Amino acid sequence: MYFDYGGSHTSVTAACIHAGKLDPNKLPNSDDLMEMPYLDKTTPEDFGKIKHIGTDKNSNEIYALGTKGSQLRNLLDDMASLQNVSDQYLFLNTSPYVNNVLRVGGWLSRSASLPSLGRPLVMSGLRKTYPALCLLVETAYLKQTGTQP
Repeated sequence: MYFDYGGSHTSVTAACIHAGKLDPNKLPNSDDLMEMPYLDKTTPEDFGKIKHIGTDKNSNEIYALGTKGSQLRNLLDDMASLQNVSDQYLFLNTSPYVNNVLRVGGWLSRSASLPSLGRPLVMSGLRKTYPALCLLVETAYLKQTGTQP
């Protein structure tokens, strides 16, 4: 599960890379990005709701989540541990991959309800952070399969 503050940009992008909906070897254009489910469409009611993005090539379910906070990782890890399923889940915080262009664009688009101003910035910010998100996904995949990067 990939998560960030809003569950609308970096978490969805990383989850789509992992689920094979975006090619990690090709920088997506704006049309490719806008075709992703949930991208830049989160509403306040969506915070805390787990969104199914797809399935990876090993049949693992891939999800995205908007947390409206950055300290959720410990809660998610503890909940999985309490259920004795820690080895079945990876929780990856994509918030460190939110650059300033993406932050401003996301705020304009989602919080200020000005998507015509915010989306071009969101697209630019996502394209800038895309290679780093691909590395995060590759590392997660390798950890999931038990191999080291």
